[in-house]
Amino acid sequence: MGLFSRKRRRTEPYGLWSDDAQQWETFLARGADAGAERNLEVSLSFANEEGARAAAKELGQLREPGELVPPSHGVEEWGILLYRRDAVMVPDVLREAIDVGERIAEAHGGECEGWTAFYTAEEKAAWGVELLDGL
Repeated sequence: MGLFSRKRRRTEPYGLWSDDAQQWETFLARGADAGAERNLEVSLSFANEEGARAAAKELGQLREPGELVPPSHGVEEWGILLYRRDAVMVPDVLREAIDVGERIAEAHGGECEGWTAFYTAEEKAAWGVELLDGL
């Protein structure tokens, strides 16, 4: 598991890891409103079911919302998606979600693969994206 073997550093002013801070800045540069409510997911992966289920159990005890994803479509790893739904995605919310994901993954032999946040309908409309209704 290579996540913790490479040198990582926190950056200011938010205390995010440097790669997460860069992703955050790119997200904002593409039109995201830092004060808007949106959905955020942190992805965890595990080589085996035992580690994934133990991590899922601990997340449940912490009342952290998410889902356990079994291997499928040729992917041999188990996954967990850790959610933050309708959260104002300020850097503190992002940092806390990443830190929980990394701590849980490391404790159960997994890796925190990274995060994704979803643009709002209003942000997409500004780009001329036509949303499909009823799907």
